[in-house]
Amino acid sequence: MNKIKTVIQNYSRWKNLEKYPQRIESFIESDMILAIENSKALIETVCKTILTEQGEDFEEIGSLNSLMRKTLLTLRILNANQISRFSSGMITVIQNIGELRNRYGDTSHGRNITEIGLKKFESISSQFLISAVECIACFLIEYYEHEFPKKIKKSEIQYFDEDNKHFNDHLDDIYEIIAFGDYVFLPSEILFHLDQTAYMTEKQKYLGSKNADNRE
Repeated sequence: MNKIKTVIQNYSRWKNLEKYPQRIESFIESDMILAIENSKALIETVCKTILTEQGEDFEEIGSLNSLMRKTLLTLRILNANQISRFSSGMITVIQNIGELRNRYGDTSHGRNITEIGLKKFESISSQFLISAVECIACFLIEYYEHEFPKKIKKSEIQYFDEDNKHFNDHLDDIYEIIAFGDYVFLPSEILFHLDQTAYMTEKQKYLGSKNADNRE
């Protein structure tokens, strides 16, 4: 799980994901089902974090592949009217890991005691799916941190939007006002008008830290 560990190190606000690769590595040889359970939890956490920060509701979503589809739509990787092979491939992988977990897992759902241990699965296939899930999780995080802010057109966000107010106040609280002669500029105003990609990136970090504080 070196890929996801590196991504987590690069983006410290995703630090709470660390427990998943640690669990997957510890279980992959001794208990493949638990490794699969944690792979599913990893991708769910990534998707739900993105959807939460973007104000998207996911409470009514019942399946893992539907959660993935909603995330791809939110990130504008997936077009609602046309599914690319790239997007379809990711959704298929997530659907397979969900089905594998539901078919063989006995930790989350429980089973008739006579069924436990009777169903067998191919370890090599499972390891392949876990590796694929790791790659997808890395892609989603890096895309969300770098490419997604660039997709937000200037016409779609306004400095005085109610949605931006708390973030603007946050920036103005921690940075000094800039003055040029008789002209005074707020730090949030400067960042917004000079580099909206940077503005949205910093806003995502701010929302991420707020969500983390609320969970504690």
